[in-house]
Amino acid sequence: MKACVVIPTYWGPIDGSEEIIFDHPTPLGTAGTLARLLDNLSEFEEIRCGSIPVRVVGVANKKCLRKEVEEYLRDYIKPFEERMDIKLCSYSWLEKLKQSNSLSDEIDQLIEPVGYAQIRNICLLAAIDTGAEAGIFLDDDEILIDEDYFDIALEGLLERGPDNGVIYGKAGYYVQNRPSFSRFWELKWWPKDKTFNETFNRLMTSDYRFSPTMVALGGNMVMTRELMLNVCFDPEIHRGEDMDYVLNARMLGYRFYFDKKLRIKHLPPDKKTPDWKKARKDILRFLYLREKYKDHLKETRVQKVAFQELEPYPGVFMKEDLDDRILEHSRMMALRYLAEGDKEAFAECMKNAAVPYTHSAGEKSTITQYLERLQLWHFIKYENE
Repeated sequence: MKACVVIPTYWGPIDGSEEIIFDHPTPLGTAGTLARLLDNLSEFEEIRCGSIPVRVVGVANKKCLRKEVEEYLRDYIKPFEERMDIKLCSYSWLEKLKQSNSLSDEIDQLIEPVGYAQIRNICLLAAIDTGAEAGIFLDDDEILIDEDYFDIALEGLLERGPDNGVIYGKAGYYVQNRPSFSRFWELKWWPKDKTFNETFNRLMTSDYRFSPTMVALGGNMVMTRELMLNVCFDPEIHRGEDMDYVLNARMLGYRFYFDKKLRIKHLPPDKKTPDWKKARKDILRFLYLREKYKDHLKETRVQKVAFQELEPYPGVFMKEDLDDRILEHSRMMALRYLAEGDKEAFAECMKNAAVPYTHSAGEKSTITQYLERLQLWHFIKYENE
């Protein structure tokens, strides 16, 4: 099975002037973590011989830096061109793709790189464009630690899982240092890390190598061509786009499976984005996810997902008490900032607390809107089709 590797990489300042909030963008002019991963990949024969091409999707967190970031990354990856089949898929590449397809500006809602979901869609386009039958998606702050990683990544695809479903997509896990949850002040109202780990522990202790899953990590995912062609990321989700994608795929008849052997090592830099900013993205994400789940139960064009499959994570944040959780979580975070003397962050936390009461659903149901955008995705044509 022909495969490719796709790596999104995020660049720009971390000084409060960002227009797009990424967890840890790399400041321009620094080495960042991308070179470490590319060096790591070059140790694999499949990469060196070019049988698995590498595509780098480079984006900026400010529009005024787009040209500068693209030029910087073009020079950045140049030394690796002799060691692998590598190509930068950035703004110029995206514009050529649009022109070759005669796509209207309407497609921008899916691929204009202003959020994680749109950037992940560009990653899908980059993978499909190679003609690969499977896309392997990594993040730039990782390294591979298994010599047979690529064999593992492709094993089981399009075969039957233990529940007799077809394995169209796979999710793996991260090897990394885990924090001690005993010092998390948000544990009662916002048990995100706790329930997340509980979910992965269940998958890791399963009797089967491949277990059906509703959770995935975007930095260690494998997707078949059919899945990539037929399911896109939802641009309305601004954080947790990987898990939202798994739900979208499931509603459209494509199953993801957790693979206990599929692992990478995660070596993230220190995160500079303030907690209140990330919390706001999570708040909007879970409100949207709860709304999407309710809407899908009333939509005849999609398959239904039992809520139990979403527990404990992200299900804990999709129940009726989500508004109370947001309020209490924001209040606790605000008090922490106040104790530290950060009045500005305190005020932002209080804005977070008000989000459930100011947030309103759109005119269309989340599912109707997504299915309409999916038609735009299906309109894109590829030379390798």
